[in-house]
Amino acid sequence: MGDFNTCLLKGDYRCEKLKSLTEACNLHILPLSATHKIPECTPSLLDLIIVSSPDFVLKHGQHDADLFSHHDLLFLTYKVRPPKAKSRILLRRNFGGMDKERLLEDASRMDWSAVENASTVDLKVELFNSFLIQLYDIHAPVKPIKMKHLPAPWLTDSLKKLIIKKGFANSKLKADKNEKNLRYYNKVRNRCNTLCRDAQRRHIHKSVENGDAAKVWKFLQSLGVGKHPIILLIIMLMLNSLTNISPVLAH
Repeated sequence: MGDFNTCLLKGDYRCEKLKSLTEACNLHILPLSATHKIPECTPSLLDLIIVSSPDFVLKHGQHDADLFSHHDLLFLTYKVRPPKAKSRILLRRNFGGMDKERLLEDASRMDWSAVENASTVDLKVELFNSFLIQLYDIHAPVKPIKMKHLPAPWLTDSLKKLIIKKGFANSKLKADKNEKNLRYYNKVRNRCNTLCRDAQRRHIHKSVENGDAAKVWKFLQSLGVGKHPIILLIIMLMLNSLTNISPVLAH
């Protein structure tokens, strides 16, 4: 948003070049009327609003600023909302629900001598892990669970209570649909939605006003701006080789 010193009303080389560059970058120029007006001169469209996603634009336009500038004041309301993360199904073991006595009984029946008689440390670890997994598969089998998302950083305790209050009001309205319950629900809902929206805005403003570019970009990534790099690091360590480390190096 700003003065690009190129009038889009002329249709000359500079105008077409700017439009071509904007399209090449997958950007969009929002429609405006002439924004620069000088007495006895032809009005020109120099001040532009360029966005990457027009679908997120709620409102935009211009206002006269005759008292202090020949340029109109531009305004833009842009919808920035953290995208809802897709629910993830992960495989987990419920170790807290194991019957420890049965686990110990089954473990005592297993032949652990193979671990003791293994020729290398790596083989001992491999056999031990194999026996352990067998026990876990019986007493804490792998089951799919749906990951629960952490609460939003702007969601305070008072807002949580208000959300619960809205839920109770909604349940009361469903159980007894009358004018009184409807008015009460609308009142609680409107207040809850307003406070949540204001809290989100304050959180966004605070997160981008600290001036730290790294923190700002990290926050923008949480809003869905940019892509998160996927880094896969694989480290293989042979335990048996650790026995060859000199005692001096160990210190």
